[in-house]
Amino acid sequence: MRNTLILLAAIAFLAGCSGPDRHPAGRVPIRVDDLAIRVREGSRSYMQSDRGGAFLTGVVGEGKNGDTWSVGGAPLLKGFRVSWTGQENGDALDSARILPYETARYFRGGVSVRLSGLEAGGGVHGFVVRVSLPGPGKVGLHAPPGTGRIAPPHPHQWACQSAGGETIVFTAGDGCSVAEDGVAVEGAADAVFLVCALPAGADRGLASFLYGRTDSLLAARKMRMENLLNASYFRSSDDTLDGAVHWMMLALDGLMIDRRDTFAVAGIPWDGSIDVRDNAQSVAGLGLATGDYARTAAILRSLSRYQDTLRGSPSFGRLPDRIAAGRPSYNGADVTPWFVRELYEQVVNTDDTTLVRALYPLITRSIDGTLKKHADKFNLLVHGPRETWMNGIDRGNRAVEIQVSWYFQQLIGRFIASYLGDTVASRRWEDLPEKTARNFTLLFADTAAHTLADHLEADGSRSHDVRPNAVMCLEMLDDEAMRHGVTHAAVAGLLSGDGVRTLSPADPRFARSAGPAGAEYNGPVWTWLAGPMSYALTRYDRQDVSYPVTRRMAAAALGTGMAGTLPALFDSSGRGGDASLSGMSEFIRSVYQDYLGVRVDLASGTFVLQPKLPAPLSVVQFTVFAGSVPVEVEYRKGSGNTRLYLNAPGLTGELKVSLIWMMDNGDAWRASFRLGGEVPVAIVLGDDDAVMYQGDSRGELEGKKKLKGFSRRSEASDMVPAP
Repeated sequence: MRNTLILLAAIAFLAGCSGPDRHPAGRVPIRVDDLAIRVREGSRSYMQSDRGGAFLTGVVGEGKNGDTWSVGGAPLLKGFRVSWTGQENGDALDSARILPYETARYFRGGVSVRLSGLEAGGGVHGFVVRVSLPGPGKVGLHAPPGTGRIAPPHPHQWACQSAGGETIVFTAGDGCSVAEDGVAVEGAADAVFLVCALPAGADRGLASFLYGRTDSLLAARKMRMENLLNASYFRSSDDTLDGAVHWMMLALDGLMIDRRDTFAVAGIPWDGSIDVRDNAQSVAGLGLATGDYARTAAILRSLSRYQDTLRGSPSFGRLPDRIAAGRPSYNGADVTPWFVRELYEQVVNTDDTTLVRALYPLITRSIDGTLKKHADKFNLLVHGPRETWMNGIDRGNRAVEIQVSWYFQQLIGRFIASYLGDTVASRRWEDLPEKTARNFTLLFADTAAHTLADHLEADGSRSHDVRPNAVMCLEMLDDEAMRHGVTHAAVAGLLSGDGVRTLSPADPRFARSAGPAGAEYNGPVWTWLAGPMSYALTRYDRQDVSYPVTRRMAAAALGTGMAGTLPALFDSSGRGGDASLSGMSEFIRSVYQDYLGVRVDLASGTFVLQPKLPAPLSVVQFTVFAGSVPVEVEYRKGSGNTRLYLNAPGLTGELKVSLIWMMDNGDAWRASFRLGGEVPVAIVLGDDDAVMYQGDSRGELEGKKKLKGFSRRSEASDMVPAP
């Protein structure tokens, strides 16, 4: 009788796996126009980039309208004015609309003014101003006073020389007139103005040539954005998350700059420097956001050129924390370990052995330089009191998160040395990571309280500050009670509705806002810290705790501040700026790796799916890149079963997919299978069985096993944020 019931259940389950269950839902193309953020009350800021170092930024809204155009971190136009005549009440702002490619203001008299950046390339930067009137009138574009030294006259152009040597040109084509401060057109209901910056010595006729191509350049820019969103496809059952992910994909793409060096701007406003720490931290998130691993490889190569290679230097082997005007400063002990970890992420995602061979000498110098000049007898990394990411406060000489980065730097170095056949180095470093790990536990861990010190002082005493840095060190701890205790302490003491605080509110130094110097590290929420916290909580299947924070950050990106971006800090001081590279890249990384559970190891031909889906994400369609090959994935949770679909038509070989799927009841399915380039895979998971189809044929899951009570949610039931 029991066998008969099992057979009937299996037949019923298989019956539910036929027809539509074998095929994913169609993908609805992503339209960039659907990302519009409308402003009717209050104000919002915006950013547009030409991906070459020029940023058009500004504020739209009641009483707070203004625009700035900067190139290379230097403002070329700090404010410019559009004028029109013949329209009654035409200067009263009614509303605004912000899109990734355009910012539009709408006035009550029926006038609209739209600003759009250009991606002209070739060292030329520009943007377009389009004005529409209800009827013919006179429209002018005016530079602010003192913009620059007026250049010699040129037909149908107003121009000046900037302090940096660029020629700033205003033109509206052959029909425009030239005034002392700009250009104007008469008798037209629609006017198009081009503002461009030409390199020193460039022929000003180039501005007229570009003016004739504005329509095609603007259309190409919009299409490029749309193509990026559809290539790195993401849609889910949470519209707020979708909008934030799409906006941040484009914002991160806009922060990447190709000049002599390839790098990403750390935030807006930008002073022209390269923040190496933020770049080193953000490589994985940038790759996941855009799939452009060629550019992330270029970032790594560019940063590597600034390593201190002077053996007698105190900073030998280090990368700088910042590069300003081409001059590096070596004040970050964590930068090089971060770089090595992100280099490893890049290589496993792409199997780029050329890159790892090219940068292996950097890894060798970085490890040997630390061992010689910055390691103590316990093989912990010793640094200055302000050489951590919290560089506004003193944190002893051995910060907790720097030790875990140093541990992985050595581990990765030893592995790559062995892979490349450098037996001398691999033997020299043979026992060093383990020595660091042993002494880390000995010196940092309070095994009675199950907590970690935030840092050690020079005399070896432990700091008892409750800060978020310890939660980044779970992989260094062998003891599960310690991992649980560290996570619990961070959640209970630091997690708030907006994100992760930098200091416990119980500490007398706690500050809600970044007021005095250093206060930004004594309480205010830093957006990038939500990523490590999400990783820690999803290990315990507590995405129900972390996802509300993720979603509030997504809502903030769409509803406050600079449109579609995250600031570095969530507080009222403005000290964190806007469009934070580390905040947005860690947001994207967390969505893909912590919630969707994606890990790519192309070097070993493995694709891992271990999702921890929050309840609102019942459906997710996304694309990730294994090197240059897009892998299309769909998760679809139903009341009776769960369906997964994978397709990678560009694969020339096979990927081994390793799957662990957590069921709502705490059980899990574990299996693996082969994904080829020709045949899509569909998997249907139920309480009683897991079935795979390859195309329309039944396939076999390798090592299929039901793991009863696999979830760790119950053992982490105490992980609840403090009120």
